Amino acid sequence: MQVYKVKLDLKHDSCWTYKTSDFKVKAEVKYLFPLITKNSIFEIAEIYSDYKNELSDFISTISRRYGNNIKVANIDRPRSSKVALLYYFKNFDNSVTRVMIENNAVITNLSISNGIEEWYAYFFGEEEEILSNISNDLKRIDVKVENIDMEKTKVNDIKNDLVVINSLTPTEREILATAIRLGFFEYPKRVRLEELAEMFGVTKVTLDRHIRNGLRKILSQLFINS
Repeated sequence: MQVYKVKLDLKHDSCWTYKTSDFKVKAEVKYLFPLITKNSIFEIAEIYSDYKNELSDFISTISRRYGNNIKVANIDRPRSSKVALLYYFKNFDNSVTRVMIENNAVITNLSISNGIEEWYAYFFGEEEEILSNISNDLKRIDVKVENIDMEKTKVNDIKNDLVVINSLTPTEREILATAIRLGFFEYPKRVRLEELAEMFGVTKVTLDRHIRNGLRKILSQLFINS
């Protein structure tokens, strides 16, 4: 059986992700838990923007407009932060997640910007069959496929996307993802350590420790395991 790493760019007009085309925001789904027996999916999405008002308006809009499709359980946003965590439930039927699961996919990442959902997943089977099944199933739920990239890989390669990420604590993953998105690792830095610490409500020393621990785990797995 062949293994393929697949990148799917999708446009889902009936989902809240489509509204990112109207705001200067980006999002990344950090956790995705299908609750199949309850016909529901629990997700935690990190939403960020360089403009605080854009972030506030976006959250307000999707909470109001998509109230029938998603149920917001909590919004975690430190005061004046440009990053927010959105906790919500959404319907499992007619979801891209259901299409993925029914096609035996291992989902590794989902990010959203400009109204496009960018999915990364591993699929098992033959290339033509995978393409046909995914295309037909997505069309059935009115999801438009903008682009599909497939790359043949090995089962062992899956651990590179799963083990490294899962070794991080939720706090380490959240801080590193935010630091990358806001330009902490760029030169010159677009965001300072003090600003990141204020966003997460911790001291500079604590934030620096989380960043160093997270990087140590990632580098150790990438270089020692390989």
